[in-house]
Amino acid sequence: MPLPLSDLPTDIIWEVTKFLELPDPISLLQTCSALYALSSQRSFWISTLERTQSKSTIACPQYTDLSQYSLETLKGFAISWLKLQRNWNRPFPQITQPVTSTLLSGPAEIIFNVPATDILVLNMSGNVLCWDAKLAVPFPFPAIETGSHVSTVSAPSEARGECSLAFLTTQNSLPFTTHRHVARIKHHSGKAVDFTSFSSKISVPDASSFQSIFLTEDAVGTVVVVDDQDTCIVTVGVVDASNHSQPDYESVVKLPRIIFSKRDMVLCLTYKGHLYNVVEDGLVAQIQHISRNSLHSDRCDQSGIYSSEIPSADGSMPFCFMTPSTPFYGVSAVFIRLKWDEDTDEDSVLLTFLPNTLTNAPDDGNASPLAFDGPCATQSIPGVLVSMRLVWTDHSGFNVTVVVEVDDFPRLVLVRYHPQTNGTSLHTLAVPESIELYNLNTVCVDDTAGAVHMIDKDGVFSTLRYV
Repeated sequence: MPLPLSDLPTDIIWEVTKFLELPDPISLLQTCSALYALSSQRSFWISTLERTQSKSTIACPQYTDLSQYSLETLKGFAISWLKLQRNWNRPFPQITQPVTSTLLSGPAEIIFNVPATDILVLNMSGNVLCWDAKLAVPFPFPAIETGSHVSTVSAPSEARGECSLAFLTTQNSLPFTTHRHVARIKHHSGKAVDFTSFSSKISVPDASSFQSIFLTEDAVGTVVVVDDQDTCIVTVGVVDASNHSQPDYESVVKLPRIIFSKRDMVLCLTYKGHLYNVVEDGLVAQIQHISRNSLHSDRCDQSGIYSSEIPSADGSMPFCFMTPSTPFYGVSAVFIRLKWDEDTDEDSVLLTFLPNTLTNAPDDGNASPLAFDGPCATQSIPGVLVSMRLVWTDHSGFNVTVVVEVDDFPRLVLVRYHPQTNGTSLHTLAVPESIELYNLNTVCVDDTAGAVHMIDKDGVFSTLRYV
């Protein structure tokens, strides 16, 4: 006669729970009082959260040692994750806490938020500063004075207690010079404890159509593509601020095909020091791998090529793209295209998610840690995109917020990607009447906190919380 699960030896039950990720452990605890006793064990929650964090974000930084948290805090992480998933999976997710709003000293743009912290990076009138989203005040560190427009921001490079990002700024007047900046944020308990940066002037061809910036643990660089060409210029420099005077080196790399700006989008991303150039034309995404060893040599060469088909985007116009903080969770990029249906005279916004898998290849600097062996997933949003500034991809790449106009009425839409099925879903987020979506200047979704931060054109900073 088979034994009930609750009668199994404790060590066997532990082995079973090690393979569970949320929400399954919660269901297990509710089966009987004997199994509910597991909820009082810190090791149970640590194992559950570690397993969950290997598939999606939770309310603490990715590289945090979970053993430092109390039992109640660990339970809180799990409950917060569960509540957020339930809310965001509804057709109309609701706000769960009072909306907070603060008037800033002037208009600002959110260019980054550090995962699972209160830290935002804002650009205010050419000054890039570290901002406390919870207290709505700047952290006490000098701003990066650029006097310029932030044109491109990299995905971050993260380590325990530290997050770095790179961005390009371009002056709005002659001589239109471009500078590359690297900002490093050290944080503890959700707050910034240090904010430093260094910058350098870089040259960009006048005829360039696409500029992407990338950052790894020890390198920073740009990929520049010129219209009607089948090559790109890869520029690589060192990250070490004490040695940033070392000159960059450039390589000309042949792309999979000729690039046309009216049809294509080109971006770059990195993972474990490897560089990936992505070319997307609405029909297929081609991914070019440049190995870590090649990237650090004097000449970058293609190490491999992948292809991922795109459904339902034929006949659309390229608009912009977004990259998540990391492809670790299974999404490398999101492409945003605009489409008009001649038959129905209706506009729509197409969001295409580029999925990837981890190869678990040997970390020898040559083998690609990512593979792109499945088709993309596309979600069509009825309506007109209000502004490119009102599109944001979260850290995991699973959630994208977009402000669209439908029947002369603006809506804050959440598009969710579901890696288990390679499918998508469409949701309309609740927004209080006090917030005028047409008047927004910038928006940012933080999946680790279940929050949407926004700043309007009058400088009012607001946070909407859905957990």
